[in-house]
Amino acid sequence: MKKIFKIAIILALTFIIIQVEKDFKNRDFFNISKVQISEVSPNLKSDLEKIKNEILGKNINDLNLEGLEKKLLKDIRIKKAVVSKQNLNEITIDITEKDSSYYAQHKSGIYTMDEEGTIFGKLEEYPKKSMPILVVKANGEQQELLEIMDKLKELDLKDEVSQLYVDNKKLIYIILRDGTRIKTEPEVSKNKYEITMNLYKELIKTKLIDYIDIRFKDIVVREKEGKSAR
Repeated sequence: MKKIFKIAIILALTFIIIQVEKDFKNRDFFNISKVQISEVSPNLKSDLEKIKNEILGKNINDLNLEGLEKKLLKDIRIKKAVVSKQNLNEITIDITEKDSSYYAQHKSGIYTMDEEGTIFGKLEEYPKKSMPILVVKANGEQQELLEIMDKLKELDLKDEVSQLYVDNKKLIYIILRDGTRIKTEPEVSKNKYEITMNLYKELIKTKLIDYIDIRFKDIVVREKEGKSAR
């Protein structure tokens, strides 16, 4: 009988402690009064303000931090999101935005694109940068152009490129910043790009180049003619 009585007391005390803890956690001073968000681009900031307003006033103990992070990461502009509690009623949201590596031109629009080829914004939404423009006219072209840019990037030649576009299945144009055109195709090796760019840098010391064709075994160079030639 004494054993049953002890168990009953323990259960009663446990219940009281749980209730007291529950009542304590539900006090108003646990209601979120401040949400600090790291510096982000204007358009993203506007959308994050909506999430901030949803959080304000809610009990900090009821906030699912992991769930909120997952919700934030659904935004294609966000690369990383960390949500943390500060004090009894404050939340900090640290956002890392995706970096623009290329511009993607499709029809009349120009968009920002990351290194993986994800389009996440419009040209006017971000500060202007000097980046290659990948002109995408049809499905599948984007990946072909990115594979070429990966080869050039590994050779530290990305900054030499102004524009890339697909002319047909066997011809892709790389437009350099001085207007020189390089005719290529997806199968061209990284080593051949290195040879081509070294050749180009030597040739432009004395000549104006119209195009360099590297699709075949031998590299073909055509100089500019007429008034535009040196």
